[in-house]
Amino acid sequence: MANNWLIIVTLILTMLFLFLLLSFGIATTIAKDDKLINVVCYFVNGYGVTIAPPETLDPKLCTHILYAFVNLDISGNLTYQRKEVDIDKGMYKRVVSLKKINPALKVLLSVSGDKSIFSRVAMDDEKRQNLANSAVNFCKSFGFDGLDIDWEKPSEEDEDNFVDLLKDLRNALDEGGWLLSTAVYPYPYSGYNATGITKYVHMLNVMCYNYYGPWSQYTGFNSPLFGSSIESDYEKRHLNIANSIKNWIEAGATKAKINVGIPFYGRTFTLVNPQDHGVHAPILGAGIPASPSYSTICTTFNNYTYVWDDEQKVPYKYYGSQWLTYENERSIAIKTKYIVSQNVGGIMIWQIGQDDMKGDCGQKQGLLRIINDNLNVENITTN
Repeated sequence: MANNWLIIVTLILTMLFLFLLLSFGIATTIAKDDKLINVVCYFVNGYGVTIAPPETLDPKLCTHILYAFVNLDISGNLTYQRKEVDIDKGMYKRVVSLKKINPALKVLLSVSGDKSIFSRVAMDDEKRQNLANSAVNFCKSFGFDGLDIDWEKPSEEDEDNFVDLLKDLRNALDEGGWLLSTAVYPYPYSGYNATGITKYVHMLNVMCYNYYGPWSQYTGFNSPLFGSSIESDYEKRHLNIANSIKNWIEAGATKAKINVGIPFYGRTFTLVNPQDHGVHAPILGAGIPASPSYSTICTTFNNYTYVWDDEQKVPYKYYGSQWLTYENERSIAIKTKYIVSQNVGGIMIWQIGQDDMKGDCGQKQGLLRIINDNLNVENITTN
């Protein structure tokens, strides 16, 4: 009888423990070997006014929220990008307050600015220190858990200075236990010292999108998982997620720090010939709208013809002279499983306000939920 009671008590305590994990949003990010999989969610301040107010977000679906943006001035100081939103509408406070719902959540402030300003700040010892001091002040004043640098992008001449900038920031942020991350292009070449960068950041957010766009000569995918047999050797090696991960690791990036970017938006093209509507069809330029959000795509592009590209694991649509590359639940699920199978740090999303926020096409925040639902690495597949 005593053994029976012991079994019952053990079961009750186990169930209580699992309930607490789920309540704090931790279980959704636990995978093989209890490895924490990052789900890094960029949040754009302007979207928080009407499209994606912080109160409508489920903070248990993200491990990190990166608040975009705060500006960098020529002296190295951080300045409000939109004071009427960030401060007057309390957006800083409202986003940071999401940690009350998910205590494990980390909220970082993302720094943006003209690349020439970043360059001038990075080359100057005093200006780098100004940025470090300003970063600490923002973290202390508003409760942020760290800083994200979105320098798009350093030139070859900036390569060493970029590492120095991150080093000075890391030294300053370490004093308060704050985090440092940076966003980088999917090509780890000119301007990037992969080993130096990942030495100082906690997370390397690789922007695995914009592989093809209106600057291309022909249609192609915004964020393909794999290369295509119709691509050139260069395109196969560089213009897809799988090889971007491989290229960054081979360049010296720390594997566990890499978060692979997934877009919640698409890109459109205007075809030269509406009858030639396949992949790599000639284009005149961007379509209308040029870069629609997933919420716009799933509600207004329903008269387009749908095609699934099984080689690159992404969908596209076309209608008349218009051609659309985008993500859907199927492509997001396949991407997530593949990324987790690579044992990198996790996934980054640009940006969560572009998801189906109202549930017009299914669940609210449907794409983000698909990511969370597919973090279990025991069921990896690319089919």
